[in-house]
Amino acid sequence: MSEKRPSVRSTLRKYGENTSAHGIPRAVTTKSLPRRLFWTCLFLASFSYFLYQAQTLVNKYLVYPVNTDVKIEWSELEFPAVTICNANPLRYRELIKRGSAAFQNAGFIPKPQPQGQNNPNSNGSTPATGSTTVATAPTTTQNSTSDEDDDDYDYDGYHGDFEMVNSFMGLLVQLTASMRQSLGHQGRDFIQECQFDGRTCSHRNFTTFEDSTYGNCFTFNKDKDGEVLHTATSAGPLHGLSLILYIEQDEYIPAIAEKAGARVVIHNPYVFPFPESEGFDAAPGFLTSAGLRLTSITRLGGVYGNCTNGQGRHLLYPQMYSQQNCLATCHQEHMVEICGCADVTFLQPNGTEFCNSSKSVVDCEEKVKQRLGNGNLTCQCPISCMDRIYRKAIGLSEWPADSYVSTVLNKLKTKRRGPGTGILDDRDEFKKNLLKLNIYYEALNYETITESPAYEVENLLGDLGGQLGLWVGMSCLSAMELLEFLVDIAIILWKKMSNREKTTSRNNVVNVAETGKIGTSNGHTIPIHMTEVM
Repeated sequence: MSEKRPSVRSTLRKYGENTSAHGIPRAVTTKSLPRRLFWTCLFLASFSYFLYQAQTLVNKYLVYPVNTDVKIEWSELEFPAVTICNANPLRYRELIKRGSAAFQNAGFIPKPQPQGQNNPNSNGSTPATGSTTVATAPTTTQNSTSDEDDDDYDYDGYHGDFEMVNSFMGLLVQLTASMRQSLGHQGRDFIQECQFDGRTCSHRNFTTFEDSTYGNCFTFNKDKDGEVLHTATSAGPLHGLSLILYIEQDEYIPAIAEKAGARVVIHNPYVFPFPESEGFDAAPGFLTSAGLRLTSITRLGGVYGNCTNGQGRHLLYPQMYSQQNCLATCHQEHMVEICGCADVTFLQPNGTEFCNSSKSVVDCEEKVKQRLGNGNLTCQCPISCMDRIYRKAIGLSEWPADSYVSTVLNKLKTKRRGPGTGILDDRDEFKKNLLKLNIYYEALNYETITESPAYEVENLLGDLGGQLGLWVGMSCLSAMELLEFLVDIAIILWKKMSNREKTTSRNNVVNVAETGKIGTSNGHTIPIHMTEVM
C-alpha cells in the first residue's frame, strides 16, 4: 500500500499544531468553536498591530535621523586665515596720474585744465600750469515744496549712491588686472608692522588677491601647497596676530569711499574669503581686538542630510567648497545666461564680458536677484559637510595711549616706506591714518559638533524582533519554522501541477475511429475504417 501524500490542508494543520508562535496552536488544536474563534481573532488582532508597529519603525528608519554630539576639547589650534582690505579700492593720486578719461568723464577724478589757463583759488593764488580742477560730489537740491514730497517714494528708481558705485565698478573692471593691482593700496605701505605669536612678520607673509569692492586684499595664513599653516600654542593677544595698518586716507576717492578704515575677514584657511558679505570694519585711531572661539562642525550628508564636500562641483573661486562660493558661482551663471554678461561684483568667468552700468543691464541684474529670491531661479548650494566657525568677541579701545605715542612714532619713523613726518608729527593726521588690529584665541578649548546616525539597520532589526516577540510571540527560530512551512507548501503545489500535466498528456493520446476519411477504387466510393489499438 503506497504512502499517502501530504496535502496543503494537512501541512497547514501540522504547522499550526507544532509552531512555536503563540496563539496559533491554541486556535488549531482546541475542540471548542468559540475558543477557536477567540484565539483566531486574538492572533489576527495582535498580528495586525505588529504590522502597524513595523510600518512605524520602517518609516522611522527611512527618515534617517541623526544624533548631534557636542564635545569640548583642548589642543593646539590651527590659526585661522585673516584677510585685510583697505576701505578704499584705488589710490586717488595714482588714478589722477594715469589720467583715465572714463573716470574723468564720470566725475571720479578731476579733468586737467588746458595749458596756460589759470584757476584762481579763493585766496587769490593760482595753481601751477597743467594743474587739475577739484572733483566735487553732486549735492542734493532743495526744491521740495513740502515735507510730504520727501516721503513720496515708489522704489522704482535707483538711489544716486547706488548708481555711482555701480558706475565706478563698471569702470574699474575695464582696467587690466595689473593696472588695478598697481593702482590699489600696496601691501608694503598698508601693513606697517606685523607680528605673530611674538615673532616678526611682514607683508611678504600675506597673499594678495583682488576684490571687486575693496581692491587689493591681503590674506595671512592662507592654505598654499607645500606650506605649513601657523598654529596657536597659547591663548591671548600676545600669541595671536598683531598688525599696525596705514590706510592712507588722503588717497581716498571722494565720491566712493564713504568710510575710512580696514575691512577684516577671519575665515577658514582652506576657503576663499568674501570681504563684502563676511567681514567687519576696523576704524582708524583705535585698537580693534577680535577674541576667537572655534567651533568645528562635521555633518554626515548623503541620506542623512543635505550637505556636500563640493566634490565634482564647478566653483568660480579657487580653494575648497563653501556655500558663499557656490552662491556666487550660481548667481554669475544666471547673469551670463539671462543678461548675456557677467556681474562686476563677482569674478569674471572665462569667455564672458562684464556688464556695463546701463539702466537696462542694471534692471536685468535686479530681475535675476528677484527671481532667485522668490524661487523662480534656483541655486543648489547646500551647506558644507565640514565647517569651521570662528565666533568673535570684538572690542575697541583708543589707540595709541598718550603715554605710548612716542614709542609708536619711534618705530614707524624707522620704516623706509612709513607714513612720513607729515602724518607722524600731526596727532590728528596720525589718528586718521593708522590703526591697530589684534586677532587671537580667547582659549585653546574648542567645541566640536558631530553628527552620527541615530537609527541604523541593526536598530531596526532589533525593534522589529522585539515587536514581533511581544505581539505574536515569534522569534528568529519561529521565522525559520514559517519559512520551512512555506517551502513545504510550494513543493506540494509544484507536485500537484506536475501530476496534472501528466494526466492531461495521457488523455490526449490519439484515438481515431470511423474518422469519415473516404477512399476510391474502380470508380466506387469505399469507406475506410481505422482503429488504433492502445
